[in-house]
Amino acid sequence: MICYTALLIYRLLEVKLNRFDKNVHLTTRNIIETLQNTQVANISDLCYAAQYTGSKTLSALEGVFALGLDKQYYLPKELNKKCRKNF
Repeated sequence: MICYTALLIYRLLEVKLNRFDKNVHLTTRNIIETLQNTQVANISDLCYAAQYTGSKTLSALEGVFALGLDKQYYLPKELNKKCRKNF
């Protein structure tokens, strides 16, 4: 049941992102790979630096959900707040 639910969520996300930008076709595989590669690195406990670059998938996610993950650097307090708010 869990696998079915996860697959359903990915498919719904895929449809929603594809409706956002008709010129870009995103697959479930694109979405999963992009989310897995979305990482940040801690810089001396002062800030976090994004280890990912812009992609069509990230642009679509930002356009649909306004997650605020399109910056290069994040303060620890700001990133923790985003994690608590969104997850």
